Amino acid sequence: MMEIGNHNVSRRTLLRGASILGMGAGLTGLLAACGIAAEDDKSGDSPKTGGTLTLAIDGTSAVNDPAYYTTLGDWMVVDCVCRGLTFISFETNEPQADLAESWTISDDQLTYTFKLRQGVTFHDGTTFTSADVLASLDRQFNDKNKTLLEGSSRPLKAMGENLAALTAPDDYTVVFKLKKADRTLLGRLSDIGGRIISKAALEKYGSDIGKNLVGTGPFTFSAATSGQSVTLEAFDKFRLGKPPIDRLVLQQVTDPSTIVSSLLSGDIGATQFTPYSALEQLKSDKSVTVYDTPKSFDAFMMMDVRRIPELDVRKAINLAIDRDSLISQAFFGAAVKPDGYTIPPNQDAYDATLADISTTNVEQAKALIKSAGATGRTVHLMAASDSWHPKAAQIIAQNLTDIGLKVETDSVDPATYFNRLLNPDDEYHDLMIWERNGYYPDADDMIGSLAKPSGVYGDYISGFTTLDGSADYADMLFEAKNITDATARKTRYSEIQRAWAEKYMTLSMLVCAANPVVSGADVENMNWRALGNHRCYMENASV
Repeated sequence: MMEIGNHNVSRRTLLRGASILGMGAGLTGLLAACGIAAEDDKSGDSPKTGGTLTLAIDGTSAVNDPAYYTTLGDWMVVDCVCRGLTFISFETNEPQADLAESWTISDDQLTYTFKLRQGVTFHDGTTFTSADVLASLDRQFNDKNKTLLEGSSRPLKAMGENLAALTAPDDYTVVFKLKKADRTLLGRLSDIGGRIISKAALEKYGSDIGKNLVGTGPFTFSAATSGQSVTLEAFDKFRLGKPPIDRLVLQQVTDPSTIVSSLLSGDIGATQFTPYSALEQLKSDKSVTVYDTPKSFDAFMMMDVRRIPELDVRKAINLAIDRDSLISQAFFGAAVKPDGYTIPPNQDAYDATLADISTTNVEQAKALIKSAGATGRTVHLMAASDSWHPKAAQIIAQNLTDIGLKVETDSVDPATYFNRLLNPDDEYHDLMIWERNGYYPDADDMIGSLAKPSGVYGDYISGFTTLDGSADYADMLFEAKNITDATARKTRYSEIQRAWAEKYMTLSMLVCAANPVVSGADVENMNWRALGNHRCYMENASV
């Protein structure tokens, strides 16, 4: 027997997982923080309580801060520790009341008045008030906030640009006064950036708050080790009741074979990082549950126009992509072609008439490369080293070689990849494989973020903001998100996407895919729809 953490995992189980992936030797073991499901009596109708649920995550830097992105796993921790004014469950896409008990909106749509819940307790024992809301959101809106880490991504920054004032008339009222109406505000406040931190903790820890996160959520921060795991404990004063499980461990597991073998053995309770290659075989194994997660995320390749200035070269690169091979070899069928360009099939504004933007035409791509005088040019391609990214990079490198380019690639640890995306001086910043998940399930969180010239994608990553006419897209996108008629809104987003692709082509869509959620068969009441969007709502889960 082989011991992993506190568990015994048989050699047979490890080899079983390896055989599903078609892999043999060289398996890495889980680190010592793995948990084990409680061996409760499953008889009777009483809900199971106690035990530890372990989630496999992509990575952790041990910095869990709603204003600072490193890995999906780190932001999953934020989801568990902190709650916001509003909440979207992904079982429905409508914003619900959370730390805000209710709200009113003025007739001109410019003033949102939130009444806060009273009697809500933070993990440090302090009482939730409007002061905590102001302190937390100032970190999103104010780039000079002293509690921010250098390089903070601040996902609600754009909301702050439209904010005329944020005030607290009393301890349980918060008022947003907007410059222009924004119908997405309630949904945006459910995003990671809208999570509320204890003001007392912010004053105590400052920019180290990501290592000492204090919220009102169902789980309290216990311990974290960079590159290994984060351990959370159930909060017995959570406003909706103490979670059934005692402990939640988010464990970094990057080896795909280990993910599979540990799901089968029970050392991992659930994950949305299941290797695509194992899905069909896992569906027939009674020890696990494979969920039918929707195709909700964009897999794409960003192009830095400062490195590849010719539009024809960028269009040639887009035409060269063999999406059929990506679907079959990188995603093992758990993906579809991006017919709606950046808006995935699970969203209302999805429009399949945009399919021609993502067609493949190798001969046309070769001609464009030749006419641009780019034949033989070396381009640099960067991708994270986990999940579908390495295989996609391999396929794309060959695609670009086939049209006359020379390709140098770099595979990057997930915990450091995002910081490299934000560095335009990085040697491999020409082409970057990445993905956009619907943390807030709306077109504004997809095309609205990707094409925004002053956003992370439009500025640091692609340099779109340097191109003539790019500034117009901020106004166009703002207008589109505020269209109330669903059909008219969809039409406007389609017009914007087509114009953006044809005039600039800073983003080549690869596929729309699902994050494959798999759990042990004994894991119950887990919000798998949210987990499929990398949102971590485990307050009702039991093992």
